[in-house]
Amino acid sequence: MKGLLVLLAVAVAITAMPQGAKAGTVLADWCVNVNGDINTACNGASSGGASGSSTIDLSGFDTTLSPAVNALGTISVTIASGAQNIAVYMDYDLNFAASGSFSDYGTVQGGAPAGVTYEMDDPNSSNIFSDFSSSLLISQNNVGTPGGPPNECCDVSWALNLSTNLSTGATVAFTVNATKPTSGFYLQQTNSVDGDSIYLSETVTPIGGTNPPGVPEPATLALLAGGLVGVLALRKRTAA
Repeated sequence: MKGLLVLLAVAVAITAMPQGAKAGTVLADWCVNVNGDINTACNGASSGGASGSSTIDLSGFDTTLSPAVNALGTISVTIASGAQNIAVYMDYDLNFAASGSFSDYGTVQGGAPAGVTYEMDDPNSSNIFSDFSSSLLISQNNVGTPGGPPNECCDVSWALNLSTNLSTGATVAFTVNATKPTSGFYLQQTNSVDGDSIYLSETVTPIGGTNPPGVPEPATLALLAGGLVGVLALRKRTAA
């Protein structure tokens, strides 16, 4: 995410409603990537702030990592108009006390709008974090099959990248809670033991003017949760 430019801004927000927080849901890892900067806000090691012409606000987001119970929260990023890549990476574990980190699975519903890529995978055995940090997400779900005794699957992580080139900027909102979106593209993380799910959805609203070709108009996306391990490499975790 790496002026003093007088430009219209893009506001990016990840919003979770307090009533959507699930008991026993914990945050294992998280990171924000704006135009290649993963140092300003990543895994609790940084507190947000200025990144080039962008600002990352973590005041509405609970960055406490497991084993503390995590109420979902809001990450806000304000960026200048023009060509931008905004990405978010998170690892939530559902029903952590009873199930640990390895009993969740992911679901993708609908087609991603233009300019949006995503990835869902096990953070311990995949390239999801390096793909996220490079803004090269492969739009693939590799943790989508619950199986094994008792219906176990994976440690689930998700990443979402939004590429825009808006002349007037836009407002982008990512919402993560326990309420299933009623329409649009969304990702879902489900605990295979108790069936609890969380969802992440996105809306894009241009600030005046019209989107250029290939840039998403207001849309809804929802994604789920998973795990990051650090700024440069994924950390290994073992099941409890």
